Amino acid sequence: MLRNSRPVSRWALVCVAVLIASVAAAQGRVEARRVRVEDPSGVALAALHRALARTGEGRARATIWGASHVASDQYSGFLREALQRRHGDGGPGFVLPAMPFSLYAHRGVRVAPAGGWRAVLVRGTVDRAVVYFMRQPGGGTLEIAVQPGGERRRIDTSGARGAETLELRGAIRALELRAMGDGPVRLFGVSLERERGVIVDSLGIPGSRLGDRLPWDDALLGPQIDALAPDLIVLAYGTNESGGGRPLARVRRDADQAIRRARALAPDASCLVIGPSDWPDRAAGGGWVPRARTMQIVELQRELAARHGCGFFDLVALQGGPGSMPRWVEADLALDDHVHFTDEGHRIIARILSRALMP
Repeated sequence: MLRNSRPVSRWALVCVAVLIASVAAAQGRVEARRVRVEDPSGVALAALHRALARTGEGRARATIWGASHVASDQYSGFLREALQRRHGDGGPGFVLPAMPFSLYAHRGVRVAPAGGWRAVLVRGTVDRAVVYFMRQPGGGTLEIAVQPGGERRRIDTSGARGAETLELRGAIRALELRAMGDGPVRLFGVSLERERGVIVDSLGIPGSRLGDRLPWDDALLGPQIDALAPDLIVLAYGTNESGGGRPLARVRRDADQAIRRARALAPDASCLVIGPSDWPDRAAGGGWVPRARTMQIVELQRELAARHGCGFFDLVALQGGPGSMPRWVEADLALDDHVHFTDEGHRIIARILSRALMP
């Protein structure tokens, strides 16, 4: 990890580049507002900035956890592309070699069945692939074929329970993975990397909340985060919390614990909390009105981000404030469900976020 560099001033951290993205459509006009990463500490993004300053010699890595906006690698994918254009292409990062849910996607990788195999296909080639798997009593054999060349490696995953990795090097265009059927195989994923540039890992689950992280096994997750060595961890949640009926006191308690545990897994990394997007309520007589709970979640997350030394990025403010989502729908920047964005909407969010992350 790239940790050692000259100090970054508070002014450089807080005063981020400004971008106003105006998009005209036949049915309306939307102006995405200038936003910045809110950082009372002045150092929430310091580790990321040190890494970005040295991407000519190595990698800078951001690992994003979140809900549906991240699950299909939407604004996270556009963010990856924006940062890689500026700082170099460090590879697709962490991907799942299967479809855990119907919306799973990655903008830089194609996952496809290949007979009894699962093939992970890269655009171009990468310099290395790291396979993340679980060793367990009675575990079976995992076979990996590397393309081009057809080299085959077999991993016996039996043994004491724990998370492990296998690193493969060379000009890798595709990996084919298969469980041999002699016992259960638990495969967490594959990280596809190049020697220099930016990596953005996209780790989203549709419908998830910050509190859904609490049952995760940190004893298994910890070694994997150590191996990924992120320079920035991002927690992008809140929209599902704004629509639920859970008491806010419970939401606050769960979110506080979830952020604290995520920080503990990567204590040297920068930290960013991305708040919910605008999700309006249906008015009794038709039309849409702002949802009060959304802004309660925004304020709750803003407070907890500051408490744990994380920056905070306000998506509602970016959209234009409470009740702005209908205008995004009219401009074809969001879907009719008034929750999810179109590709162009995600592209605008990623463009503004990428500028806000710059020193």
